[in-house]
Amino acid sequence: MMQVPKDLQNQLWQDLEQLERNRTMPYITSVERIGIEKGMQQGMQQGMRQGESALLERQLTRRFGPPSAETRARLQAATVEQLEQWAENILDATTLEEGFKDH
Repeated sequence: MMQVPKDLQNQLWQDLEQLERNRTMPYITSVERIGIEKGMQQGMQQGMRQGESALLERQLTRRFGPPSAETRARLQAATVEQLEQWAENILDATTLEEGFKDH
């Protein structure tokens, strides 16, 4: 049997420890997991709301001309449900205010 020099032996142990650290999966508690899931859900809802708002703004622009700053603010503050209702209203609305009615 051949003996490995001490400095190489130390290097080998350090390399093995580093390899094990890199392979170890971090433990995620159930509270952290729930927080991550809620964050992902909120992100998806926010993205959907922004998409609905942008689409409705394009529809309003085409139907009634460029929206005012007040109308844009109203779109930005709306819920997904309101945006969906307003998008349906726009199909039959003859005025901008008709489009914003909540049925």
